Amino acid sequence: MRTVDVIYSPICESTGAMIGKLKHWLEGTDVQINIIPYHLRPQEMSIGRRIDENCFIDVYYCNKKIDTVPLNRSRIYDALNIEKDFEEPEEEKSIGKGLEKEQFRTKLYSGEIQFLPITRENCLTEMSMCLCNYPFGNPPERYHRECIGLKSQVFSEVWKTEETAGIFAQYNGKVIGLLEVLPREILQKYGFMTGTIGNDEDCLSVGCYEVGYGIPRAEMIDELMCHLEKIYGLFHRKVIEGIGIYEWSEGFNPYWVYEKYGFHKVEQLSGSVIVMSKKIP
Repeated sequence: MRTVDVIYSPICESTGAMIGKLKHWLEGTDVQINIIPYHLRPQEMSIGRRIDENCFIDVYYCNKKIDTVPLNRSRIYDALNIEKDFEEPEEEKSIGKGLEKEQFRTKLYSGEIQFLPITRENCLTEMSMCLCNYPFGNPPERYHRECIGLKSQVFSEVWKTEETAGIFAQYNGKVIGLLEVLPREILQKYGFMTGTIGNDEDCLSVGCYEVGYGIPRAEMIDELMCHLEKIYGLFHRKVIEGIGIYEWSEGFNPYWVYEKYGFHKVEQLSGSVIVMSKKIP
């Protein structure tokens, strides 16, 4: 049997679905899978790792990376010289209507959109957005248990030092936006970008910052940060940082929102990737 090594991060719950799909793709072949969490990866699989990118999932064969997120069955088969005879199924689509910008503002002002701290009691609800209302397609339902299991282990580490892990937005019982804030050392442990200045144990870092299907991105990104400010008192640590990327105003790491809410540039990880930080009052 041949072996592929899979390095994964549990920070994103969808990684559980990626691992599940990879197992399915290689079932019945002469290839077995060795699954390794990021913090236990072999040294040879750390060589060349960039500090300005997050790890979700990387697939190695003979110590050479052959695929990364989003996993592609054809690339993996080509790298392993496996005959291709399949049709690639699409991701499950988010179902339901979104909100136009004016509708969003109306629902916001009327109080129909609620913003809640992420806590031990409701973190399963918060996870539902990336499983059932993700803007780029949902992971198949058959993998949801594995997805929840991965992310739950991250939250269990958060609750050892903090009582909240950020904020999420709900409308009509559906999660439509989230902003996760975790102890810096947890994001570092699992391969996500953070700053390096100051003491890790004093610092919170923004992890996942995402908007649900059909929701105006820039507007929700703004509102999440606005409402995060209102729960700063729930955090024990007093420094918060986020990764900003220039020229990607509606992407996963929007620098402008940090600038708007009083964060200051403290590090540059690469040409367009910066660390922005501020003290929590």
